[in-house]
Amino acid sequence: MSDFIVDPRIEASSIRLGDLRLCELRLQNDARFPWLVLLPKRAGLIELTDVLSEDDAALWADIRAAEKLARLAAAHLGFPVTKINIANLGNIVAQLHIHIIARNDRDPAWPGPVWGFGQAEPFAPERIDALVQTLKTNF
Repeated sequence: MSDFIVDPRIEASSIRLGDLRLCELRLQNDARFPWLVLLPKRAGLIELTDVLSEDDAALWADIRAAEKLARLAAAHLGFPVTKINIANLGNIVAQLHIHIIARNDRDPAWPGPVWGFGQAEPFAPERIDALVQTLKTNF
């Protein structure tokens, strides 16, 4: 795991929350959506099928944990959740990363994807600090 490096584009657009079983957990810095990103801490992973079978259970445990944390983030932000989007695209950033996004039918991108929808709206510093603290104390 020592050769694991976060792609600079992910680093620049998100806040590191900590480590789960297999993945680094990050909060996407876009106040429009409760949006977490998981990065398996293995060098060279691009596709989900690149994850070793011995890491499958840890990856799914991390996805489940991130879903709960996305719901917690949404509650903290007063954002009702009617759907959780779990996705892996990698068309712009090839490094394997999994998005966990809380959604509802009143969010600005509904029912379409959040990718490429408008411009990200970074959290205000006082809002992000409280949210990060809430998330860090719950995993």
